[in-house]
Order: sequence, then C-alpha cells, then structure tokens
Amino acid sequence: MSFLHREKEGKFDGFCRHIVSNRTSSVIKGFFPGLTYVENNSPLHRIHPLVKLVVLFSFSFTVFAVPSFTGGAILFCLLLAFYGLAGLGPAFFSRKLRFILLFGLLIFLVQLLSVKEGILLQQLYLGPLCLQVWSKGLWGGLSMMLRFVNIIGSSYLFVATTDPNRLAYALMQAGLPYRFGFMLITALRFIPVFHLELEQVKNAQMAKGIELEGLAPRKLLRAVRYLLVPLVISALSKVDFLTISMESRAFGLYPARTYMYSQTLSRKDKIAIVTVPLLFLLFYLLFCFTGGVL
Repeated sequence: MSFLHREKEGKFDGFCRHIVSNRTSSVIKGFFPGLTYVENNSPLHRIHPLVKLVVLFSFSFTVFAVPSFTGGAILFCLLLAFYGLAGLGPAFFSRKLRFILLFGLLIFLVQLLSVKEGILLQQLYLGPLCLQVWSKGLWGGLSMMLRFVNIIGSSYLFVATTDPNRLAYALMQAGLPYRFGFMLITALRFIPVFHLELEQVKNAQMAKGIELEGLAPRKLLRAVRYLLVPLVISALSKVDFLTISMESRAFGLYPARTYMYSQTLSRKDKIAIVTVPLLFLLFYLLFCFTGGVL
C-alpha cells in the first residue's frame, strides 16, 4: 500500500514539475521576443544602431509634426513595412502590442465622445443618455490613436531589432561616457530578468494557496502586496550584487576604456544619418503643401 502511495506521489510530483516547467518555458518564449532584442538576420537587424536611432527620432518627430489622420495613417503603413522588413510581420506586431492597441482604441473613444465640434455625424439615444459623434471628434480621435500607436510601435521595433550591447558600444564609441552606456545596457538586460522573477514569485505565491487571478479591486491589492514586495526585495539584492561586482573590478577608475567589438560608421551609414532626417522633413513639407490635413 505504501509502495502504491509513493508511486502516486512520484507521478503527481512529476506532473507538477512538468506543468511548472512548461509554464515557465512558455512564459520565456512568449516574453523574450516581445520586450527584448529578437535575434534575427533581417536587413533591419544589420543596420548600424546609430542609423536606427536617427530613424527612430526622425520618425517620432514626424509623428508629432503631422498630427492629422492622413499623415498618421501613412506613417503607420510605413511602420508596418518596417516590421515586415525586420521579419516580424503584422501578426507579431498585433500579438505583442495588443495592450497598446486596446489603449489606443480607448483614447479614440474618449476623444470621439468628448469633442463636440465640427459637423454632427451621428446621434444615438441610450435611455436618458444622448451620444453624439462629431467630425472633429472622429478625426481627432483617429489622429491621437495613430500618434500613440506609432510612437510606441516604433520604439518597440527599435528595441526588438537593436542589440543593446551594439547600441551601447556604438554610443560610447561616438562620445557617450561609458558609465552612461553601462546604465543603458543594465536597464535593457534586467527587463527579462525581472519579468522571469515576477513569474517565479507568482507561481510560489499561488502554490501557497494565494489567489492572484482576476481583476477585482481586492485581488489587485492582494497582488500588489504578495507580488511587488518580494520583487522589490529581489531587485535590491541584485543591485547589491551588481554594485559589489563593479567595485571589485574598479569600474569607473579610468576615463576611457577598450571595447571588444568595434562599431565604426561606414560611409553608407554616415550618408544615411544625414539623408534620413532630410527625407522625413521632405515628407512633412510635401504633406503640408498638398493640404493633406483632415
């Protein structure tokens, strides 16, 4: 009898370990391609990090300079083309930025129902409530939604296609002090570490019988109490270990340092750094001169 009991316990423990390992691996596979660098050999991945940084700033400034729906739609199509060039595709974009798309839709709905200027397009009665859709609210909501999605989507694409080590080396070799470059590398490298730590804390608390699922206010407060406190303690311990490691290696003792990889700018990269802002400026001027503002 005891032998059968031990055998059942062994099978149950193995099943639990299988579930936890599958869950952890699915979390890793589902997270690492999303908020961190996605290793690939696409043309966009092979571009110099400084060139991509210039493209990101030029694209972002153009998004704010062209606040209309038509300009936002054109830039959004250009952003999707960049995703395809990176080998990610629109499906990857919609899957990883689902929350951003939903938040953009919320921005659109708030703008649609709050702005009552222009031409009255639709009027709907819901009991005592009267919902009105005006032209400026419609186009203004679409413009704000596209502006928000374009900014977050372009930043996300830059992170997914740029190796943080290459980016930091390129910035430091371009003149950025290596202390600030190390801060950039540390910030990008600790994102997946803290996410995996959060999943481990969540699994540990749920194994103790603490219910953390759901969106009720009481469950959210419980989640903050049982998830964030252990995560902050773990983060502080990792910071202590990192500080001790840096001090033991005399980090910051010398004003300059050597680099394992050279991130020199080629002639094509220098031409691209000058040409890309001019192209976005030309797009802005053409858009304004043709009167493509809704």
